[in-house]
Amino acid sequence: MSSPTPDALLGPADVRELAAALGVRPTKQRGQNFVIDANTVRRIVRTAEVRPDDVVVEVGPGLGSLTLALLEAADRVTAVEIDDVLAGALPATVAARMPERAERFALVHSDAMHVGELPGPAPTALVANLPYNVAVPVLLHMLETFPTIERTLVMVQAEVADRLAAGPGSKVYGVPSVKANWYAEVKRAGSIGRNVFWPAPNVDSGLVSLVRRSEPLKTTASRREVFAVVDAAFAQRRKTLRAALAGWAGSAAAAEAALVAAGVSPQARGEALTVEEFARIAEHKE
Repeated sequence: MSSPTPDALLGPADVRELAAALGVRPTKQRGQNFVIDANTVRRIVRTAEVRPDDVVVEVGPGLGSLTLALLEAADRVTAVEIDDVLAGALPATVAARMPERAERFALVHSDAMHVGELPGPAPTALVANLPYNVAVPVLLHMLETFPTIERTLVMVQAEVADRLAAGPGSKVYGVPSVKANWYAEVKRAGSIGRNVFWPAPNVDSGLVSLVRRSEPLKTTASRREVFAVVDAAFAQRRKTLRAALAGWAGSAAAAEAALVAAGVSPQARGEALTVEEFARIAEHKE
């Protein structure tokens, strides 16, 4: 593997120049904040533990700051971009700045929420600066759709990072925490300041690491059935599970029966339960 040129990564001037040439103005609607700091993208790649044999999928590559850093480290990179202009420009940016790696790059011009397959070998890692407004649904969709993804590192709004990595009993533990934990061991992996983005967002960002469970959760309930319990439990998080799950079970009495059979107190609240306990409740729906 020949090493890329030292100035292959994008700096602040490069990002603004590319954006100006393309007539791109980052939009709030798509949660676009472009990373303009080469040290930050290299840190993300290091934290993601990207290996030379990895096939990495990146969601929302934007102008290509992180894409280029991933290409330095991985075997292949496939980027999924919804924006017409950005998707059209990225292959040319890769070819111009890293010609020796260009054949190892693929672009999928699509909404990540609707991607069902990717070109080339199956992805082994997901590394992305996810748009703030769709971060959780995109992350969960990718983990469900591509079971070969073993390691994930996403940069998201700090508040979302806290939610994803929260454990039972935490005030911010909720639907994203439980659903992410269905797939993976989840932990906070660092913080990112506002000044490495253009435009600078008015919130801090955080890194979240997800390492897929080596064995799927042991349960006879399907993912869909377990997630239905999770959604019901947190839809009215102030209520006891007996009350919150009444609609899901058909009645409060049926909810109580399922909870008792699962070994969970009907007076407990969703924020106290592990994903394993939610799975047990799902197993006992009459």
